[in-house]
Amino acid sequence: MVSSTHPRVGFVGVGKLGRPMAQRLMQFGFDLIIFDTDDSATSQFKGTSVSVAKSLDELALECEIICLCLPGPGEMKKVMLGQGGIEINIRPGTLIIDHTTNSPTLVRQVEKRLKLRKAAMVDAPVSGGVEGAAKGSLTTLIGGDTVDFERARPLLESFSNTMLHVGPIGAGTVAKLMNNLAAFALDQVIAECLTIGQSAGIEANRLLQALQKSAIGKGGNLHERIPATFMKGDFRPRFTLNGAHKDLHLAVEMADEGEVPIRIARSVLDELETALSMGLGDRDASIAMTLQEERSGIHISTKLTEK
Repeated sequence: MVSSTHPRVGFVGVGKLGRPMAQRLMQFGFDLIIFDTDDSATSQFKGTSVSVAKSLDELALECEIICLCLPGPGEMKKVMLGQGGIEINIRPGTLIIDHTTNSPTLVRQVEKRLKLRKAAMVDAPVSGGVEGAAKGSLTTLIGGDTVDFERARPLLESFSNTMLHVGPIGAGTVAKLMNNLAAFALDQVIAECLTIGQSAGIEANRLLQALQKSAIGKGGNLHERIPATFMKGDFRPRFTLNGAHKDLHLAVEMADEGEVPIRIARSVLDELETALSMGLGDRDASIAMTLQEERSGIHISTKLTEK
């Protein structure tokens, strides 16, 4: 447990996600004061050691570390920079820990203004949901100076079992947004797969089980293929682009036969066909990912010398 001699911590936003995070801080012995515009949210702490601030002014003046867990950029901007917000009353040396899934631009703007007041900030959005917060098993993605991350670490440890310091201020927010983009994009392509599969004669629940037990469900691409191929620029064939194109062509053909409308699968097939037209068919299928590098002008993989 954390000693009560630690600095007083403020927590703004004790709703669905913020509440179990704040409760974990309470359980770990932090001297905690909370604020929320919803009285029903703060009432959940009645009868505990947690104090409830009547205003953001009060919270800013009493706390050395302030956590924010708000619905989005609009609420965070209002809390920090709006009339009666935290910025105007913040004390030098205060550390803001922003758990909001936020705008990286706003995060950097706020951090810059806080520096003028000799205060600091890290962005630390979390992944794992309400259940993870209650169990203390969140993954927290941190952006900011190392010294500020280390100062935040004792708090983060109370509700996180994984903490990744991914870069300078704003980087944690970028990482969280990219996680969500990948997750929801996968949802959409799985919806296409399930509808194609159902039209072709396999029950959706059975197909979902098959996906869960196969490479995609085990995270093989994310944990093994992409790190070993694209990230290293090593496109010696594990599974060739020709083979991948054949499989996707058959899947799209199946959708057409079942008159299942698809958008994502056809777009992926078009991408593979573009890579094929460049004479890359005998290379690893991940080489198609380099098309996005070329379009963006952002080169990630290190190209190996042809042998």
